[in-house]
Amino acid sequence: MADPPSTPAHEITAAAAPPAPLTIGPAERVDLHLHTLASDGAWTPAALVDHLAANDFRVAAVADHDTQRSVPEITRRAARRGIRIIPAVEVTARWSGRQWHVLIYGIQPNRADPEARAFRSVLADLDAQLLTLAEDARNRIEAEGKPLPSLEEIAGGRPLWPYHVLTSAIREGHVKNLKEAAEFVSRLGGGFSADEPLERVVDAAHQAGGIAVVAHPGRADSVGALLPEDLDRMLAEIPIDGLEAHYRSHTDEQTALYRRLAAEKGLLVSAGSDSHAPHQPVNPRPWRAIWAADLLARLGVTVESVAEGEAVWEPGMDLLAPKPKPPEEPPTPVGSEGKPEGPAPAAT
Repeated sequence: MADPPSTPAHEITAAAAPPAPLTIGPAERVDLHLHTLASDGAWTPAALVDHLAANDFRVAAVADHDTQRSVPEITRRAARRGIRIIPAVEVTARWSGRQWHVLIYGIQPNRADPEARAFRSVLADLDAQLLTLAEDARNRIEAEGKPLPSLEEIAGGRPLWPYHVLTSAIREGHVKNLKEAAEFVSRLGGGFSADEPLERVVDAAHQAGGIAVVAHPGRADSVGALLPEDLDRMLAEIPIDGLEAHYRSHTDEQTALYRRLAAEKGLLVSAGSDSHAPHQPVNPRPWRAIWAADLLARLGVTVESVAEGEAVWEPGMDLLAPKPKPPEEPPTPVGSEGKPEGPAPAAT
């Protein structure tokens, strides 16, 4: 099997040495879901490490979509600044008729041992699909008389993926944003998203000693939220390892739900911002290490316990958690004299 483009040939090794043990305090800052320009982000390895160091992060995970191209460089840069980088990747998977994003932790990208072969094959297949989709999308857009002269500059020497084509279409003024760009490519008969069966992804990750965590389970957008009944069905078929209970858009209520489900099902808990670039959509978030202590322990990082009597997590601890929107009240009926009908509301 050929090595996927996500790992330079000179960095392939027979096996990966285990990381040195690390112990950190319960309130130390961690962020276990970060992206770079290797996929659809804009963080360069240097800029991301500078930001993490300037803001006192101790542990971070680089989890680009379907590639680990940035992991080796960021790991080297971060080590010089006293920051532990967890090798990760956010794999696009398919299960039960829809896509899911799965964070795979703990697999070094430079492994070529037999145990890692199946997972490297997953990434290689995704890369091949994305290369084909990108070239097809480019041809379809240009066949419509809409040139993409900025495409090579945007790709910047990286393998050409659909995200680069969509971004170029925006820069050239053919569409306004990524949503319109994706819809435009779809109308032309093309595609922009690749995925692999969730069963294959998780099995391959486990063969390599990796940990599979469902990303942003409460984010009800294009990928959709993970409902409790979904989790029950998923676990009946596929041995996922955890949930990203702490996420930038999760309210305290959502975090409580996914922490409770994780505890009930014996799953690990992760915490990530999903930062793609400075302030896009957010900067790396200073999650408390104790909130993902069991996951970190599996990844070679021991988190000291909180003080006796102190809660590990409770609502209100995350000062950056978004507040739920208040329910919309129906308009008050107005009487013939312009006054609300019915009795006055009781004081609360």
